[in-house]
Amino acid sequence: MVSERVTPQPGPITAHDTETRSRPVLAWGMTAMLLGVMLIAYLDKAILGLVAQPAMAELGLSAAEFGAISSAAGLLGPLSVFLYALVADRLPVKATLFTAVVVWSLLQLPVFFAASGALLLVTRFMLGAAEGPATPAAYTTAYSWWPNERRGLPTALLTTGASFGKLIFAPPLALIIAAFGWETGFVAVALLGLAWAVGWRFIGREGPHGQADAGRAAGPAAEAAPGQAAAGLVAEAAPGQAAAGRVAGPVAQAAPRAPIRSILLTGTFAGFVAASTASATLAIVVLTWLPSYFQVSLGFSAVAAGSLFGVPSIAAMVFLYGFGAWSDRMLKRGTAARRARGLLGGALLALGGVFLAALPLSSGVAVPIALLMLGYGLAISVNAVLNPALVQIVPAGQQRSVLSIGLAATGVLAAAGPLITGHVLDGARATGALADGYTTVFVLTGVVALAGGALFALLVNPERDAAKVEAARLARGSKGV
Repeated sequence: MVSERVTPQPGPITAHDTETRSRPVLAWGMTAMLLGVMLIAYLDKAILGLVAQPAMAELGLSAAEFGAISSAAGLLGPLSVFLYALVADRLPVKATLFTAVVVWSLLQLPVFFAASGALLLVTRFMLGAAEGPATPAAYTTAYSWWPNERRGLPTALLTTGASFGKLIFAPPLALIIAAFGWETGFVAVALLGLAWAVGWRFIGREGPHGQADAGRAAGPAAEAAPGQAAAGLVAEAAPGQAAAGRVAGPVAQAAPRAPIRSILLTGTFAGFVAASTASATLAIVVLTWLPSYFQVSLGFSAVAAGSLFGVPSIAAMVFLYGFGAWSDRMLKRGTAARRARGLLGGALLALGGVFLAALPLSSGVAVPIALLMLGYGLAISVNAVLNPALVQIVPAGQQRSVLSIGLAATGVLAAAGPLITGHVLDGARATGALADGYTTVFVLTGVVALAGGALFALLVNPERDAAKVEAARLARGSKGV
């Protein structure tokens, strides 16, 4: 049994830790730049929700057909993430992010010139493929600026890219769409993406804890247990990882990699996929149908619905930052990641699902919005610990590829969300109960969140699984593999 508290081990502070502490402005600046790419990536998806009603009316699309268009981005996306995972640890991350953003921004433009359901479907397929590698690249680049026990708050910041996007840009986008037509929304999003790419081209770079440095860190700590190499130190390794072993002696750049199956068969990886799928399903359903819910079920105008689009994200930001900072503080005090990340993250996700499932019990306008805010906010807050929990068990040189595999699996499972809910809405429309159909959609996502939270809490144990992965890595090395 793993103790809930682990006494931090004393030791020297390395140059990597000193650089992060002495240059916090640079670390936060790069994290903010990466927040930008997450914001734009979510706007690329949110634009469909903002144009759902006028686009379906003009193009003659059913809810199931529009849901299929929304799901399309999630179909090729996982494949591109998986292919990226095969080469991620060898590609320059700066060029990867720059190329991805330029390509997906350009893919927004054809709809403005020749809008049709078929073109929307094709561009969404291609958009998903272009966006796929950006998420794991952005997160691992952000982690390269922070040691393991300080990644909760930066993760929360990146995750709130969706929230910032909806709060800051959804209202003006709704006005642009209302004034100039729904196609112009895609042009506005494309211009934002291209502007970010120019800034990243001149400013962006990987930090001192990146895997580019994992094999050449000074001192004996460079090839520490999984999760410690990413932090660049042994002295302040993640709680519980000290048990995975310390490697003395000079750094060997050709250190053996952990067998990928030793990572993918852990409870932590399975819990990551379950919770990440639940969170991603909720996010994509909200992006696709929330403005329509505000219009059809609650009676708001299109502009008002666009302005309210970001309201649930207010709660998400509060819970994300609060839980991210809280989990980091618990880790620094010696609390095991099993508790600080696994149990608490799963509980919050499940509790969010309960609030969403309670929507049919509400009436009026204020109560449903309050339930949506609490349910969405609590469920999304698990993202503050999802990626840190996974990369904690993975050797530094494999983090980008493993995170890519996890996100690819998540994307495949979550992609069905808009398509399934679109069929639910068409069924509700056929019976004359479309307003109730939107409520049913969010109840279903609540049930998925409840199940994902329970699995995350039961399965995630970074200390246990980090030790297993390290043992497998050392066993491979002893065999000369």
